[in-house]
Amino acid sequence: MLDVISKFLEQYNLPWLLLAVISWVILYFSCSWRTFLHLLPVGIWTMVMGSILEHFFISHKFWIERFILLKLGELDLFVSIGPFFSLGVLLIRFLPQGKWRKLLAVLFWSAFSTLMEIMAILLRFLAYHGEKWGIFHSFIIYFFSLMSTLGFYYTFYTKTK
Repeated sequence: MLDVISKFLEQYNLPWLLLAVISWVILYFSCSWRTFLHLLPVGIWTMVMGSILEHFFISHKFWIERFILLKLGELDLFVSIGPFFSLGVLLIRFLPQGKWRKLLAVLFWSAFSTLMEIMAILLRFLAYHGEKWGIFHSFIIYFFSLMSTLGFYYTFYTKTK
């Protein structure tokens, strides 16, 4: 089954576009327009941070991204405006109360992102240079990136006197 999906997406060069569409459909059904606009700066933050990190890891040969439809540096534009953007918005949209629950939410979204990356590897849309990178590295990067998103959120949205 994965092979059939992979071949279809390869043939039309669509994997990252499809992931972007899925990300935006999830956003559409999970956020009102008002909530979306409120969280737009957070999405832009995670999009920029994710793109910078991804560009660094690809250009320094930690991993190889394939099937670039609209090139943005070393990565596909749809990776930035899709899952990177959506991840930050979803984190804050469903952020629970309490510091330990927030930590668990960051761990959950980090694990979710890592699982999406594993799917991209299984479908052969992404490949690691095994001697330089592994799944645990990705999880750690997602964790710190999302902690950065929390920091941005509280800095940007905290009212000062």
